[in-house]
Amino acid sequence: GGRDPHGWQSWDNYRAVHERRLERHSFPDPSRPNTLDFDLVNPDRWVLSGLVYCHRNTVLEVEKAYHTRRIGGGGIIQVRCYSFLYVGWIAGGNLALKYHNHHADPDEYVHRVYHPITGAEVLYEVLHRHQFPVFAEVLDELEAVTRG
Repeated sequence: GGRDPHGWQSWDNYRAVHERRLERHSFPDPSRPNTLDFDLVNPDRWVLSGLVYCHRNTVLEVEKAYHTRRIGGGGIIQVRCYSFLYVGWIAGGNLALKYHNHHADPDEYVHRVYHPITGAEVLYEVLHRHQFPVFAEVLDELEAVTRG
C-alpha cells in the first residue's frame, strides 16, 4: 500500500520537488548544463524531456509524459505521469541503464541494466507501477552502475 509516487499530485509541488532533487543530487555534473525541461504539449498533456549530463561522462535521457487535470474550481493543476523513459549511457560508449513502459501494455515497466564496459545486459526484469523508481532513484542507480 502507501502513497503512489506516480499518482496525481499538484503540478507546482511536483515541479519544485523534481528541480530540488536534480539540484541536490551529487551525480549530475553542474559544469555541464542539462537540457531537461517541461513543455506543455496541449492543455491536457505536459512532457518532461531532455538530457542530464552526469559525472564519469555519463548521460541520462529522460522522456516522461503527464496527464493533467484541474481541481478545486479549476485553480489547482494536478499531473500524473503515464509514460516513462529513462536511458543512461556512457557518452561515446555503452548503455548502462534503461527504464520504460513503452509497450502494448503501459503497466509493464521494464528495467534493464547493462555492463558499462562490455555493454552486455546483466539484468532484465518487469516491474509493477508501484515498484518503478522516481527520478532521483534512477540517478542513484545510474551512479552505482557506472561506478564500475
